[in-house]
Amino acid sequence: MTGPALDVFATRSTNAGATWTSATRITDVSSNPNYEQFSGRTVPFAGDYLWVTSLGDFAFTVWTDWRDTRPGTDQRETAEDEDATTADVWQCRTPTASGGFTGDTCPRVGGLDQNIYGDRTP
Repeated sequence: MTGPALDVFATRSTNAGATWTSATRITDVSSNPNYEQFSGRTVPFAGDYLWVTSLGDFAFTVWTDWRDTRPGTDQRETAEDEDATTADVWQCRTPTASGGFTGDTCPRVGGLDQNIYGDRTP
C-alpha cells in the first residue's frame, strides 16, 4: 500500500564533512511519491527536481512534492491493483462503445498537481 511517506531532511558540516549535525526535517508535509501521473496515469515519476544552493551560512533546497495532488480512482482498473487506490489520481474518463475508455478529459483539476516546493535549510 502506498501513501504519504516522502520527506526532505538536511544536515550540515562545518569541517569539510568530518562530522555532521543531526538531520533536520525540511518538509512540513509528508508526500506520496507513488501517484500514477504519467504514461496515461499509470506510472509514478518524480524527475530529478532536487536541488540545494548554498553560499556561506545560507542554503536553500527544492524538491518534487505531491501534497497538492488530488487522489482519485482509475476507472480502467476493474479489479484494484496492488496500490489499493492510494496511487491513483483524479481523472475523468468515459466508457467507449468498444469497451475501452476515453483519455482523461479533466487533466487540470488536480490529478496532475505535482509541484516543486522549497525552503531554507539549516
